[in-house]
Amino acid sequence: MLSSSDSNILEYLERLTLIKFNEEEKKRVYEEIKKVIELFNEVMKVEGLDNVEPLYHVVEIELPLREDEVLDAIDENHELLKDNAILENDYVKAPKTVGA
Repeated sequence: MLSSSDSNILEYLERLTLIKFNEEEKKRVYEEIKKVIELFNEVMKVEGLDNVEPLYHVVEIELPLREDEVLDAIDENHELLKDNAILENDYVKAPKTVGA
């Protein structure tokens, strides 16, 4: 059984994610949250982290960037998207991501 503070955390997560958990899911999510908190507590025990520069990438690499090109016209006919998107009434149609 989850305590009231644990239940409050799960209710807060449900509101944030717009997902309603059943009891089994609540237990599983709570166990995952406990693992994450334990991991952060272990990291907090490491001394001297203030003296270490953040690591942005494991391997030092530079990504080549292309130069921006000014276009003479706006792509009103969506020619750039015609092969990669489903267009409906001049909008890109995407799959539904929320709800049933």
